[in-house]
Amino acid sequence: MFGKILVGTDGTETAKLAVAHAVALAGALGAELIVATAHGAPGRGPSIHPRSGDDAGPAMAKALLRDAALAHGSAVRLRTVAVQGPAAKALVELAAGEEVDLVVVGNRGMGRAAWAPLSGVPDRVSHRAPVSVLIVDTMGRRPPGYERILAATDGSPRSLRVVEAALALAEATGAEAAAATAAGDQAAGGAALQPVLARWPNLATVVAVGPPAAALLNLAESGRYDLLVVGNRGMAGPRRLLGSVPDRIAHEARTSVLIVATA
Repeated sequence: MFGKILVGTDGTETAKLAVAHAVALAGALGAELIVATAHGAPGRGPSIHPRSGDDAGPAMAKALLRDAALAHGSAVRLRTVAVQGPAAKALVELAAGEEVDLVVVGNRGMGRAAWAPLSGVPDRVSHRAPVSVLIVDTMGRRPPGYERILAATDGSPRSLRVVEAALALAEATGAEAAAATAAGDQAAGGAALQPVLARWPNLATVVAVGPPAAALLNLAESGRYDLLVVGNRGMAGPRRLLGSVPDRIAHEARTSVLIVATA
């Protein structure tokens, strides 16, 4: 599933929590974990540490990575990387260069309108990363690990990959899993779930009635799910400007969100 995972850190408490989530997931999956931080050029100041000195960029990056290795290096196969440049751009390029399967970021800065221009690091990464992206609910201080996972599907072949990813995660972490679809009524939702039940007849399924993003978000919150899994359709291109379903979910969810690369 995810054999190589990348997580970024800037040394903040929310970033440290995102790293802890990545460590727990890498351990459960037996994956390699790359912990990365971005810094500014020497003499120009760091790109993501505005309160540090002008010459502290590379040195601070090394210190952050050393701390991460000391804290988690005995738990998983861990490698650290320091890169120069803006954090989001660095993570996206590193994800491609290292051929990782998953990028993990915290959700600090995601609480704004989904159609607004891209601004924060997690927002930029979620739209530009060439792989799946896990947005951890660090602002809600959600602890690592999953007990309940919800996969969003519309019954299409592409969305079945979302269900497949959710089930693989559930098996690796010991969580319960369910599949849900959003529809105008129960009959339409039941029809959309038929391909899911044909493949996984024992999987719990739920129909969320209403507009897709709002219905799925309400279901995830009311059902106390730790993780909502969606596909990345509409995360790039013109549909993003109109606010796609996964984009709205990524911005408004009160749980962690896994955006699976299904293209």
